[in-house]
Amino acid sequence: MNTNIFLQKTSNLFVENRLLKFVIVALSLAVTFNSFMVYRAVKYQRVVLIPPELTGTVEFVQGKPSDSYVKDVSRRLVNLAATYSPPTARAQFEELLAYYAPESYSEASSAWYSLASRVEESQVSSVFYLEKIERDEGLIEVFGNLKQFAANTPLENTSKTYQISYRLQDGRFYLISFKEKFAPRQEAQRD
Repeated sequence: MNTNIFLQKTSNLFVENRLLKFVIVALSLAVTFNSFMVYRAVKYQRVVLIPPELTGTVEFVQGKPSDSYVKDVSRRLVNLAATYSPPTARAQFEELLAYYAPESYSEASSAWYSLASRVEESQVSSVFYLEKIERDEGLIEVFGNLKQFAANTPLENTSKTYQISYRLQDGRFYLISFKEKFAPRQEAQRD
C-alpha cells in the first residue's frame, strides 16, 4: 500500500489510518449483512424430501411439517394397523412399531404382537376404508369404515375412529399411541 502522496510522513500516516478505518468499517458492515442473511436463510429454509413410500413431497418450514406430510403418514399408519390378513399381520405390525417413540415402544410391541398372534390363530382379515382425516397439534383423528372377515364370512362392518398421538422431533415422526376412539355412551332417557 503506497500512501506517500504527501511530503510529510505524518500526513501520509493519517491518510493510511483513514483508509484502514474505512476498510474496517466496510468489512464490519459486510459481516453484519452476511450474518443477517444467514440468519434469515436458516429461519426460512425449506427442506423438501421425497420418501419412496409417501405420495407427495415433505416440507418442513420452521420445523413444522406440511399438512400433506402428516396426512400421508397417518394414512400409512392406519393402513398398517387396520388393514391386514393372517399372513401379513405380523410383518405389518413390525413395520408399524418402527414409527413408535422409544418410551411407547415396549407397551405397543406387546399389544401389537398379541394382536398378530390372535389374527394368525383365528384367521381374521381386516380392511379399513379411510373416509376423513382431521389433524390437531400432536393428535390425528382418522374416520372410516372397518370390515372384518373370517375366511369368507363377514364378521364386522362398522364405522371406526382412530386417534393417533404423535410428536415430531428433529424432523422425525414419532408415534406415541394408536387407539380406537369410542363414541360416548348416551344413557337411555327415563320418562
